[in-house]
Amino acid sequence: MHPTSRMPHPAPPLLPSAPDPSDPIAQLDDAFLEYYEARQRAVLARLGPAVAHVGDSLYLRIGGRRVVGPARTRRYHQLKTICHLPLAIQTILGDEGGRLAEEARDRLVELCRRADAVAETIAGAGLDAVQTARQRRLLDASRRFIAATLDAGGADADALVAFLRAQIDDIRSNIADAANDQLTTMHATFGSWVAEMSREHWSQLRVVIGSGHMARTGNLAAQYFSRALGDRWEGRFDREDETASRRVLVSEDATDEESAFALLATHVFDTRASNAFFGEESRLGRDVLADAAERQLVAMFGERPEKPTRRES
Repeated sequence: MHPTSRMPHPAPPLLPSAPDPSDPIAQLDDAFLEYYEARQRAVLARLGPAVAHVGDSLYLRIGGRRVVGPARTRRYHQLKTICHLPLAIQTILGDEGGRLAEEARDRLVELCRRADAVAETIAGAGLDAVQTARQRRLLDASRRFIAATLDAGGADADALVAFLRAQIDDIRSNIADAANDQLTTMHATFGSWVAEMSREHWSQLRVVIGSGHMARTGNLAAQYFSRALGDRWEGRFDREDETASRRVLVSEDATDEESAFALLATHVFDTRASNAFFGEESRLGRDVLADAAERQLVAMFGERPEKPTRRES
């Protein structure tokens, strides 16, 4: 039996989903949002030392000063981008392969043209000899596969998977070198800042990390700063934790320096509001509807949620 069959299906509500802007309810909410943003700005102005990691840069705000330093170098992008070449081929062909549609053929031709251009310049990219040889292997294997696919008018799923799996050792080596580039670059930048911090500033320091997409488990920057600041650290299993005491935050909403620090101010103020209303500092780190939803879903479906088990390596 389908689980939703246990419940009658009520008719959809007839009221609009949001009040009209002229509705006093909407105007009251507008006032709340205005005052909340004002409080956020006030909290941000008085915020202690903080670091934001967005894109290729680290930003430090401390004692009224702003300092910017690198988080990764050009080598990081070179290594990651060439890893994307086999992935681009899979993206074009899809998991099942098959005959080439005209659009897929045009994309493979263009991808090969761009790979050819990279192959011509890779010797002068500033990589070491081992890395350069590795990029040549990835470029050559990818171009050969594209050429064979174009000649055959398509590729079957087995051939595609065999090609992708054959690149995995070089891809893993590129990933390892890219991780090393980012970690050593961040460590040098952050370490130079920490060396000049007082004990008080160090104890107050918070970090916010901007993620270009939904934060993935094991985010490299989150791992680094969690370990450096003494937060809970679970290595490659680590992900954002909403506990109020956590000093490292990760969010896809932190898209630039300003939004990253604004997010940090929001977290600080929400912690205070959580404590004031609920006596629980981390309560607003969860959806405000979460607890009520859980109770009602238990009533609707007759099952309780299970606590996740600890992940093992």
